[in-house]
Amino acid sequence: MANQDPQPEIYTTRHTFTGATAVGTSNTVTVYTNQANNEEVRLYALAVRILDAAGSNVTTETDFAVSIQVGPNNVPSNQFDVGWLAANIANGGNVLAFSTPILVLFQQPLAIKVEVKTTTTATRTVVVDLIGELAIQKEYYDERFSNGSPQ
Repeated sequence: MANQDPQPEIYTTRHTFTGATAVGTSNTVTVYTNQANNEEVRLYALAVRILDAAGSNVTTETDFAVSIQVGPNNVPSNQFDVGWLAANIANGGNVLAFSTPILVLFQQPLAIKVEVKTTTTATRTVVVDLIGELAIQKEYYDERFSNGSPQ
């Protein structure tokens, strides 16, 4: 429930792949937004970090793809490669801003799916941060439809 309107939010998921993981292996984590029935979540960006078993950033073996699932659909419709995003963390380039916000309404499941695109040789943890806000839904009044039909 929002304490302010809009309220900044960061939702974090962790996807661990142990040892030698084959191409095509995926890990899906559900995100709980804890929004009320009159609230919506808008996601504006995504940040990715790939860590080794010790928790240090990794710039090799970073071929992973991410899908954002809202309800039954992927948004955007195709997964996208995040290896280049994680590899540029030293330059502050690990954030991908969306051209338009991803909207999550009440009772729409939100999940992040990470898929391995190149066989890994060691344990890797992909940390995905969704950067957005929780806001109260606004009702807009259009006088053209005030009696139920266009005038």
